[in-house]
Amino acid sequence: MPVTELQEHKLTQKALDKLTEWGKNPNSYGGENIAFALARQGAPSDAFLGSGDCTPFTPEGNRGVLNGQPAGDTGAPVANFVIPATEQVPFTFSFDLNAGKATLNGAFPYGQPATMDFTVEYIEEFEDEDGMNILFHSEKTSDNAGYVIVFQHVAASG
Repeated sequence: MPVTELQEHKLTQKALDKLTEWGKNPNSYGGENIAFALARQGAPSDAFLGSGDCTPFTPEGNRGVLNGQPAGDTGAPVANFVIPATEQVPFTFSFDLNAGKATLNGAFPYGQPATMDFTVEYIEEFEDEDGMNILFHSEKTSDNAGYVIVFQHVAASG
């Protein structure tokens, strides 16, 4: 049976609450930090894959904000463009858990805006040998592109 819009919204809110729990205590569930990976699909030349560590947590509002590591730090966010040639572009990342909204800022090539943002809707949770994962897709975007983003509560190394 298909998930209704109301059910999807409730699942999204529950997932955002779990991310808040991870942010407040990165060591919960045997984890040690929070990573993200995203895929942006626009026109072929402006599609990219991005990833980074977003363990820095700022309590704010009912939930808080996950932030990417600062430039130059291990795990700082980077976007990988493949077409027309492989190019890495550093960017800043912020995920407002109150609004369920991701914001990316950087010197993105191919005429893309310097700031891109999108709200998320829950897809699923899963666990693998690397940790617990929560997967979302974009709902509303500032740039008419589609996004898929996963947050991983990285398992502590033994």
